[in-house]
Amino acid sequence: DLNEAELVGTTEDVTIVSQMDRFDGGFDGDGDWTTAKRFLVTQDDDPYALGSQELEDLGEVESGAPETLVDFAVWAITNFPAEHHALILSDHGAGWLGGWSDNDPEQGSLLSVSEIDTALGEILGQTGLGQLDLVGFDACLMAEAEAIASIAPYADTMVASEETEPSIGWAYAELLSALASDP
Repeated sequence: DLNEAELVGTTEDVTIVSQMDRFDGGFDGDGDWTTAKRFLVTQDDDPYALGSQELEDLGEVESGAPETLVDFAVWAITNFPAEHHALILSDHGAGWLGGWSDNDPEQGSLLSVSEIDTALGEILGQTGLGQLDLVGFDACLMAEAEAIASIAPYADTMVASEETEPSIGWAYAELLSALASDP
């Protein structure tokens, strides 16, 4: 997904930042790192290797913890001020149970819909935003009533799938290209 986002990358009007957490044995490419890293997503035509600017290596974080989501979103909103804000969470979804599991064997956590609800409230409280423009779940089964009700107070728009998604996830190049063309 990050490689596909790089096909468009950050533009003069649209800034894309990402936090990616990898675990040992999950993927061996791009230097075989197993920590969480933050990137400024830059334009790169190579769909097989990350070319984005690494901004920070966080070490091991618990990606299934609401504090991790809050920390990233507050950091992104604070360091990259904008008129509009979208937050897209990409991983495995499990409907009303939530998703975004941390596969590190020592963590074994899952971010529940209730924890996402709490995290979004904390993000808006810490940043002073009234609402996010978009919360997107690039994950299976997240367009259930429980998830929608939890997100409603915090976002103008929510995008999610009611079904299982293909393993390639969203069409980020197409989505971001349209956004870059008309921010």
